[in-house]
Amino acid sequence: MASAGSFPVIVHQVSSNLVGYERAVQPAKNALIFIGGLTEGPHTDLTANVIAQKLQNTTESFSVWELRMRSSYSGFGYSSLSNDVEDISALVAYLRTLGKEKIVLCGISTGCQDCLEYTDHKTHNSTPVDGYILLSPVSDRETAILLTSPEDLKRSIQHAQQMITDGKKDDAMPNSLIPPIFDSPITAYRWNSLAAKGGDDDYFSSDLDDATVKAKFSRVDRPILMLPGDEDELVPPYVNRKEMLDRWIRACPQGTVSKLSGFVPKGDHTISGPEAQEYVGNLIVQFVQAL
Repeated sequence: MASAGSFPVIVHQVSSNLVGYERAVQPAKNALIFIGGLTEGPHTDLTANVIAQKLQNTTESFSVWELRMRSSYSGFGYSSLSNDVEDISALVAYLRTLGKEKIVLCGISTGCQDCLEYTDHKTHNSTPVDGYILLSPVSDRETAILLTSPEDLKRSIQHAQQMITDGKKDDAMPNSLIPPIFDSPITAYRWNSLAAKGGDDDYFSSDLDDATVKAKFSRVDRPILMLPGDEDELVPPYVNRKEMLDRWIRACPQGTVSKLSGFVPKGDHTISGPEAQEYVGNLIVQFVQAL
């Protein structure tokens, strides 16, 4: 497993309220933007370390970038996928001004939702990139089922939807209605987005119908690498993992899904094991070199 420690970064003032971190000893001609999951932010995910180390040892000049977004760390509870796309797009535009030739978005966990939301260029006018990588994509809604009872989950969603109806979508949910795994405030809008069927974050649930899956994945406009973990503990046991991955692949435009896509052996949600990290790092190197 990758260990924590010191590493060099180049700090970039992307805009007045956005700071980007380039994980490199010296600038590279290409960029991989690493997007963490809920509660994460720059320098918190050790998978980014593994990817950075792998890319440094290749002939293809890629550096790993991280961005402190409005949703980073505890800010996720007051933010949205739309905000994330706006922030990421600002970084991509900034990278283009620096002359970066290839830019790849690499999301882990909820960062995967960000990647797919980013493909909705008509809604967000997001700056085009050259590829996407999905690590440990899971349904936040189905994960919530593992964290609380069905009755409590239903009650919390109903409360969030009533707050939204009452014009209080940006107010924080009562702590008693949020699973204790979250220790920071979450608005009614964001909780409904994460936990309710059809919420803005509902990309990877196994019970979505084919038309919904097609609408979400058919926007993919560049090569995409999908790497769910075959031992991801946040996927409920009733979910047929292979069937679900096959649905995602079929829903993407023909020729966009990398043949490297597939399950990460011994891959838990955070890709914590050394074998899984080595596997993921090697496939990402192969993917970006083929762009």
